[in-house]
Amino acid sequence: MLTERQIQILKSENEYLLIQIEDLNQAIAQKEQELETLRQTAKQAAELQSRIDINLLEFEQMQRSIGQRQQKAAGDSIMIEELEKELLDTMKTLQKYSSLADENESLKASLQGSEEELDMASGLYKKVTDLKKEISLLKSEIEIKGLEIENLKEDIKELKIDKPRNGE
Repeated sequence: MLTERQIQILKSENEYLLIQIEDLNQAIAQKEQELETLRQTAKQAAELQSRIDINLLEFEQMQRSIGQRQQKAAGDSIMIEELEKELLDTMKTLQKYSSLADENESLKASLQGSEEELDMASGLYKKVTDLKKEISLLKSEIEIKGLEIENLKEDIKELKIDKPRNGE
């Protein structure tokens, strides 16, 4: 049989263990909440990656269209060379963005590790937002270049029309 003193010690230890269990349950709940936050951040990063991929596909389609227009405007080679140089610069910029998007994927995989990695994902989210803005600017530049090509085509047509008249 246990003495009164032993019973008191066991009760005290039992209360201490109950407090520890409660603390552990609170810690588990906090970690689950952090994990949910990380999952949401990873989901948002995946959505942003999808948008970037769509924008890159649209940019590639625009590049093909510009290439076709360049073939039609072969008469003005100086302007075409300048446009190609600008397109190469744009492609280099997009490669940087693609590299950042790859970095984003890498960060998403490691987000579930710690709060420090969560801070990194927040920074990456800002970068992706900045990239979207830059992509929009690049789209505008491409549209402007497309209009310039159209103007060049019109100039070439006018030159071709004027050339037969001068020969008369």
